[in-house]
Amino acid sequence: MPKYIVKCDISGIQNFIFDVPSDGAARQLKARSFYIIAITEIAFKYLSDKFPNRTKEIYKGGGNLYTYLEAETEDSLQKAIEDFQREFYREGVFPIFSFTQATGDFKQDMKAVAKKANLAKLQKPFQVSPFSFKPYAPEKWEDFTQELIKSGGFSIEQKLVADNPFSKAGYTFSLQKKEIQFKDKILNKIPFQHEKNKVVEFDEIVQKATGDKKLAALVIDVDNLGSLFKDKEYEEYQRNSQKLTEFFEVELYHILQKEIDEHAIYPVFAGGDDCFLVGAWDKILEKSLTIQEKFSAFARENSLSNTLSAGVVIVPSKFPMVRMAEEAENALKIAKNYGKNGICIFGEVLSWTDFAKAMKIAHDLREFVNKDELPRNLLHRLQSSELGFTSLAEQKAGKIYFPRVHRLMYYLRNVQEDSDARKYLKKLFEDYKEALLENFLKKSGSNNPTLYVIAARWAELLTKTQIKENKN
Repeated sequence: MPKYIVKCDISGIQNFIFDVPSDGAARQLKARSFYIIAITEIAFKYLSDKFPNRTKEIYKGGGNLYTYLEAETEDSLQKAIEDFQREFYREGVFPIFSFTQATGDFKQDMKAVAKKANLAKLQKPFQVSPFSFKPYAPEKWEDFTQELIKSGGFSIEQKLVADNPFSKAGYTFSLQKKEIQFKDKILNKIPFQHEKNKVVEFDEIVQKATGDKKLAALVIDVDNLGSLFKDKEYEEYQRNSQKLTEFFEVELYHILQKEIDEHAIYPVFAGGDDCFLVGAWDKILEKSLTIQEKFSAFARENSLSNTLSAGVVIVPSKFPMVRMAEEAENALKIAKNYGKNGICIFGEVLSWTDFAKAMKIAHDLREFVNKDELPRNLLHRLQSSELGFTSLAEQKAGKIYFPRVHRLMYYLRNVQEDSDARKYLKKLFEDYKEALLENFLKKSGSNNPTLYVIAARWAELLTKTQIKENKN
């Protein structure tokens, strides 16, 4: 009997998850993101039952499924796939399948099905017969979120439940309290007020922010993922996928558990090789660095050469969810295009090392403002003056403005003589000037001049709600 390798990709994930009103979004986002997990689980169960005792899972997660199976004919496999896809013509997401006959060489099989998958993405089938479309009521997603938080795992039953988004192709994805798939994993963890039995809303989460009450959206993705899976035998492929799953489901939960419990960070999704977090802006920035540091240690322990890239945007709590997701993804794309192993913040890319330095400077400046040693309005003047952003285009063009650097000393007139703050700023301006020179000369290992203005912007956000402020 012919053996096939099958790949399933879920398309339209981002718009589906985030296309919700800002008000009450927290009650829906987790359920919508978990729906992607449910689809891949149902798809595997469906194929396993259609082709019993002949299905072998390769990978399942992050909206992707790879499996081996045996089918009587290619036509029977194609029909089973089409029957399954028919369930999604009215959905915001769609499972795109590709398959090819297996050769017995795992490396070649994966290459062949990947090539088919690239073509399949351009050939999404569409419904030509008329039908009425009625989206699921928000209450359906909200109820699932409530149940998800209190569940220990899930099961898939061969039954159909009417008007249930988690019931497809004759199967229903059901949450169970006695199962243990969620134990010590981030999969079903979000800020929740157990005493009130309610999901914590984003306008409540934003109150956990220090200074300016804003949200941040952070998307993190593993760099050079192909190196983990390309040209790997089956056992090594599975081992690497299990390592990534361990980090993004288990280790990530340990990193964020305190912030989740304190209602400061909301994990929209995490698994596979990426994660998307929303939360109090300063907690998100701090935890992004922790995640990177933990991943670096994880990679070293497991002899992996991969790094992380990230994109972050800071927005008001009522900012449209779809736009927030788009801007965060675009920031990630900028970070990836600029060389990877870094983070894009305020539209600029820093290495993780420079990001850590910016964080340290921001907190130092905040302390000076808190102690009334530094007028807060100086932070804004710094970032809008000669210390302002040196755009990526200008950096690449080799432009530099040394004469204007000296003008920064002008701002010290409002800082007390011989104070720690004045000494600190003088050293900061010298470091900035040196970074400009080293950057111009393309000296390896030099600081990115942009980190200083990012630090000033960061400190300004941290101190926005300070009552005492020198108006000079």
